Amino acid sequence: MLPDLRRTLPVVAQADVVICGGGPAGVGAAVAAARMGKSALILEQTGCLGGLGTSGMVPVFCPATDGEKIIARGVCQEVMDEVARRMDVPVSYDWFPYHYETLKRVYDDIVLAAGARILFFTTLADVICSDGHVEAVVVATREGLRAIRGTVFVDATGDGNLCAWAGAPYEVGGENGELMGPTLCSSFSGVDWGAYHRSCSEGNDARSIWLRMMAEGTAPLPEWHFVGAFKAGEGLSANNLGHVYGVNGLSEESLTQGMIDGRKTLEVYLDFYRRHVPGFEKAEMAWTGSLLGVRETRRITGDYVLNYGDYKNRARFDDEIARFAYPVDIHSATTDPAAQKKVEEELMASRLGPGESYGIPYRSLIPRNLTNVLVAGRCLSADRALQSSTRVMPCCLVTGQATGMAASLASDGDVRAVDAGPLRQALREQNAYLPGE
Repeated sequence: MLPDLRRTLPVVAQADVVICGGGPAGVGAAVAAARMGKSALILEQTGCLGGLGTSGMVPVFCPATDGEKIIARGVCQEVMDEVARRMDVPVSYDWFPYHYETLKRVYDDIVLAAGARILFFTTLADVICSDGHVEAVVVATREGLRAIRGTVFVDATGDGNLCAWAGAPYEVGGENGELMGPTLCSSFSGVDWGAYHRSCSEGNDARSIWLRMMAEGTAPLPEWHFVGAFKAGEGLSANNLGHVYGVNGLSEESLTQGMIDGRKTLEVYLDFYRRHVPGFEKAEMAWTGSLLGVRETRRITGDYVLNYGDYKNRARFDDEIARFAYPVDIHSATTDPAAQKKVEEELMASRLGPGESYGIPYRSLIPRNLTNVLVAGRCLSADRALQSSTRVMPCCLVTGQATGMAASLASDGDVRAVDAGPLRQALREQNAYLPGE
């Protein structure tokens, strides 16, 4: 046993709204709170905002529409529009590839322009909490452990660390604890996009080639769920290729092995592209992500657990803060071919029709047992099926925006005292899409 190392910690910052995690959910929260005139502070463990969309190199924004109109509006639409403008490309609200460095700068600019503050290289380490009220968070900094006070705290960590450590209940994975396989995303240079697109027009896109090889038994890896490489610039690809199975995103040892295995796997994919995909003959590995693309860890249990029935019923709620329409997308946890094939079958079967969407209630952003904490993004309160829909970047941005707005309206930090009517009106004023328009 080690001696108790607890000690008095210096308080180095405080804010009306303290956001733990600088991914898209954290960005949405900070921008919304700051625009409401509140002091907002983002704590981010890496050196940039964006999370898996930047440090993790996820190559595209998933659809922000319901097939007819943009429903992930507000901060999300602002970000996508500005990225497209700076890249000098038409914006697409359906599967929008982007350049990572452009997205980093857009996030920096939109957060700072709103008046929020950012602390990079600041890692959440503990929570100081009493009777469900969080007084401060403990962070690991270059100067050691420090404390940061706040009135309302937003858990945008993706893993639900703040909520879990403060005492909120949560679930992890499937019925047997299985977890979706993560992906280490990457980028190739030296791509001849003209040659590749000509090959695609002839039915020889990379996905078709790979799946034919899988059927023939000649593919270099047992992987039926093939996503692919997207154009991110002249000669540059952004890749979502393969999975690293058996990784627990809550274990540093498991994540470490996942990063090592992921880099090995990407060498196999690079060789496949060079050998078999027209336009990639001279491709080189430009970068691999500095974060592993973890798809699920904790799901915090909130005052309401959004569920698959809500998805099927296109549910509406009196306290609705957003609507979304991405399909149920539970990636396989195993190399078993049947399980891998089932992923895309269920994804296609679960798609909502044009103009259809489901609501997300404010109650799903309120963790049980906590009084002044909200949760957004990948770890909000949902069952596993719905988490596989809400985990993507547009939904993280809109749920983050809702938490920032609610935190600003919370009297004395009591998040349950926020009235849904004024909250929804304030969100509309920040261009959020809500029913009744």
